[in-house]
Amino acid sequence: MPISKIRIVIAASAVVSSAIAGVSIAQAQEELAQFNITNITDYHGYISATKAHPGAAMLKCAVDNAADGLPQAFVSSGDNIGGSPFASSILDDEPTLDVLNQMGLDFSAVGNHEFDKGYADLTGRVADLANFEYLGANVEGGNPGLAPYGITELDGVKVAFVGTVSQETPMLVNSEGIEGITFSDPVAMTNRVADQLVESGEADVVVALFHEGISGTEQWSENIDAIFAGHTHQVRNLGTDQGPLIMQAGNYGHALADVDFSYNRSTDELIVNDARILGVEEINACGTPDSAISKIVAQAEIDAGEAGKEVVATIEDDFLRALDEGAESGSNYGAESQLVNMIANAVRWSMTTNTATTADIGLMNAGGLRADLFAGEVTYAEAFEIQPFAGEDSFVTLKGADFKDVLEQQWKENSARPVAALGVSDNVSYTYDINRPIGDRITSVSIDGAPLDPARDYVVAASVYLLSGNEGMEALTRGTAPAQTGIVDVQSTIGYLANNYVVPRYGQAQISVTPSSEFNAGETITLDLAGLRYTQSDTATEVTVSLGDVIVSAPIEPTLGAAGFGEAGTATVNVEIPADLSGAQELVITTDAGTHISMPVSVVGAQQPQPQPQPAGSSILGTGLLSGILGIFAGIFGAIGVVNWIDPTFIQHIQQRFFA
Repeated sequence: MPISKIRIVIAASAVVSSAIAGVSIAQAQEELAQFNITNITDYHGYISATKAHPGAAMLKCAVDNAADGLPQAFVSSGDNIGGSPFASSILDDEPTLDVLNQMGLDFSAVGNHEFDKGYADLTGRVADLANFEYLGANVEGGNPGLAPYGITELDGVKVAFVGTVSQETPMLVNSEGIEGITFSDPVAMTNRVADQLVESGEADVVVALFHEGISGTEQWSENIDAIFAGHTHQVRNLGTDQGPLIMQAGNYGHALADVDFSYNRSTDELIVNDARILGVEEINACGTPDSAISKIVAQAEIDAGEAGKEVVATIEDDFLRALDEGAESGSNYGAESQLVNMIANAVRWSMTTNTATTADIGLMNAGGLRADLFAGEVTYAEAFEIQPFAGEDSFVTLKGADFKDVLEQQWKENSARPVAALGVSDNVSYTYDINRPIGDRITSVSIDGAPLDPARDYVVAASVYLLSGNEGMEALTRGTAPAQTGIVDVQSTIGYLANNYVVPRYGQAQISVTPSSEFNAGETITLDLAGLRYTQSDTATEVTVSLGDVIVSAPIEPTLGAAGFGEAGTATVNVEIPADLSGAQELVITTDAGTHISMPVSVVGAQQPQPQPQPAGSSILGTGLLSGILGIFAGIFGAIGVVNWIDPTFIQHIQQRFFA
C-alpha cells in the first residue's frame, strides 16, 4: 500500500530543498515530478466575451498560460451546459461543447444541469459531442452508466479524477428525465472510490471533482489529495488546513483554479507548490484570445443572432434578481425579487389566457432565473437569457393546506442553499417567523385579500419543473397531475410583457414577524420585522404597524442580511396593546414603498370595566322617587288600558342604570 501523502503548501522556490533534502540535485530531479491542474466549474455556456465575462477564447489563453511549461490537466466540476446564455442555449449548447473540446478539457464531473434534458440526452447526444469524459461516481441506475473516475498520467504520475454531483439533483431537474436514476452521498462515494484507487495502486494522486458546495463539515479520506468543488457559484480557496487542498472556482468562467504540484516518487509525497484562483482581470490580462475558439464563438453568435434580434416587448422599469452583500445580481436564491414575482405573474396570466382554466396563484423559483430584465426594448434573446431552460409551464389543483406546506418547504435542512425562494403572483402575500422551526414558519397567507382556506381547491400555475416537486417542493405534487399545455416558459413571459402594462411589485409579498403568537392586552410588545426591502431597487425607509387604533412607525435598516436568506430590510417596532382590546385582530404592516400585509393575531386578557360603588344617598334619583315615578306611569297607562306595556326588564334596567 502506498505511503499516505503529506500535503504542504509552500513556495515553488522552496520545493526542491524541502522535498529532497539530503540527496543530490540530479537525484532530486529524477525523483521529483511536477505538473499543473486547472479547473473551472459552473461554466453554463458563457462562451461570449462581454464586460462581465472573459469569454471562452480568453479563458483558453489563461489555461495555457497556467501550465507554464508543465504537464497539465484541465478539468471541470460540472454544469458546463444548461442555464446558458442565448447564443449557446438556443443551439442546444453545442457551441459550448465545441469550445470545451477545443480548450482540451480532459474530464468533467456531471453537474445537475447536465441532466436538464434527461439522462438519455446526457449519455447520448452530449457524450457523443464531448471529446472529454463525464464522470459520475454517485450516479447509479443508468444504462449506459457513467464512469466513476478517469486517470491521466502527468510527468509519470498517475492522477485520478473522481467525479460526483449533488445528492439534491433529483430536486433540481425534471424528474421524468432521470427516472430510475439514484444519486448517493457524494462525499461517501468520493471517499470510497479514492480508497479503492490508492489501495489497488491504480492512482498515485486522487483529485475530487465535486459538484456540490463545501460546508466545512465533510469528512474526507486521507487518500484524497485535492478537491475542486462547484454548484454554489462561490469562489473559495481553503488551502490544505491539514487535509486535502480545497478550492472552488466560482462560475461562468469568471474564475480559474490554477494549482502547481510536485510529487516525490520515492516517498509518495504530494506538495502543493502554488494554489491560486485567477479572477476576471487576471484572465483578461493573459494575452491574446485563442483564435480557433474565437471563430467557434463568432459562428455561434451569427447562427443564434437572427432569431434573437426580434423585439418582443417594451417596458418602462427594471426587473432585477436578488443578490448577496458584495455579490452579483442573481447570487441570492433565498430572497424574493421583483423579477421572480413578475415571472410568477406571467405564468399565472399565461395559464389563464391560453388554457380553459383560471389560475388562482402563480409561482416561480428564484434559481430558474439567469439574467436581469432592463427597461426599454426587450428582444427575444434577452427574454431567453432570463429563462434559458425552455421548460413547460402548466398548472395543478391543490388544497390550501398543501399550498401553505409549499411555502414552508422554501427552507431546507442541511443544504448548501438554505432557502429556495419562491416568487408569487401579486394577489398573494404571507407572513412568517424566521425564528420558528423549519416546517412551522408560515403564520398567515392571503389570496386575493382573503385568508387562505385550508380546505379549498386552488389552481396553482408554475413550470412543470416546479410542479413536479423539484427544489424540495414535494407539496406541489399532492394535487392533480400537471396539465400538458405545451407552453414554453419564455413564451409565457414574452406574452405577458407584450400584452400587459407591466410594472414591478414595489412592495413585499412576504415579511418575517417575530413574535407571532398571541398577544396580551395591556402589554407592550416588541416586534422584530425582516424582509421589508428587496435586495435591489427598493426605496422603503419606514415601516408602519397598526393594531386596533394603535399606529406606530419605525425606520427600516437597509441591511441585506445573511447570505442566501431573504431577510433584507429590518426594523424593530414597539406596540402598546390597549388594555381593552381583545379577541381576533389584524396586525397590519405597511411601508412607504408600497408593502401592505395583514397578519391575524389573537389578543387575550383584556381588562373588563368594573362597576364603581356609589356612596349612600349619591344616586341621581332615590329608590322612593323611582317608585313614585313608576307609580305615576302605571296609573296613566292603566287608565288607558296598556299597563302591561311596561316590561319588567325595562324596570330592572332603570333601577340598575340610575339607582345601583
